[in-house]
Amino acid sequence: MKNLTDFAKGIILGFCFGVVAVGIMAGLLNRHKLDRELIEYAEKQVEIELLREDVINRDPLEFLEDTGVRRAADGAGAEFDRKRDEAVQRLRNRYAD
Repeated sequence: MKNLTDFAKGIILGFCFGVVAVGIMAGLLNRHKLDRELIEYAEKQVEIELLREDVINRDPLEFLEDTGVRRAADGAGAEFDRKRDEAVQRLRNRYAD
């Protein structure tokens, strides 16, 4: 360091302080991003828990009042009846042969 001029020392120290400052800023921004992601995750978990509580506390008949649920339930019932009838028919055909 004795052979360097004051200007060279200033350039080296300025570069070192610049690297440290950029590193600190990058660390702070990264930490802020992680905190934001954790907050969003926690908010989604609270929303999921509220929806879960809403579903648990509902009366089962309330679900059937929704037309989409009612249609799906009717469709599932019809599908079950159709498959049951096919199975019974195959069983009858097997015993008839």
